Amino acid sequence: MKLSRTVSYAVRATLQLAQSDPATPVPCSRLASQGEMPERFLLQILRILVTHGILRSTRGVDGGYSLTKPADQISLLEVIEAIDGPLDSESRNWSTSTYPSTEGKLQDALKEVTNTARRQLESVKLSQLLPPPEVPLPESEPLAVPTEDMESTDDDTEPPLANAAPGSVEPLAAGEPSVPIETREAGRSPDRAP
Repeated sequence: MKLSRTVSYAVRATLQLAQSDPATPVPCSRLASQGEMPERFLLQILRILVTHGILRSTRGVDGGYSLTKPADQISLLEVIEAIDGPLDSESRNWSTSTYPSTEGKLQDALKEVTNTARRQLESVKLSQLLPPPEVPLPESEPLAVPTEDMESTDDDTEPPLANAAPGSVEPLAAGEPSVPIETREAGRSPDRAP
């Protein structure tokens, strides 16, 4: 289903209002600039939404627009139908004299599709379209680092890979970082020359 530009702006504006403080009206100019919509065109859309009872308009210096009810009580269908009118399934292109039985079948199929679309759009509430609220992360404490000496000891034990038979070590998986393993051959490490 493709939404018209007008419906898209209406949905965008109502979502912006759903995220704002319901007690503080938001001016059209702010909705237009934040939503990147043409202000004059948006003003016409907002007036339509007021007429259909989705928004309330407040006049004055601190005036603007706000939702009439919480976002979880306003459906996507309400916004779409406020702008584009009721979804209907009537096909006016078929001549009843030429295709009388086909028209009836087509109308039944279109009514079923329309009723399904209406139910689904009615079930989608504005609150479901909002981004999840940002949860502040708790301040984390510094990680405790073990104080044990990570250097090798003076004993003669060798790391497990030093005694591994050739070909018995599994290759790294794709994307797994490689970690250099220190060799203990005659007291040399790989970065030292012989």
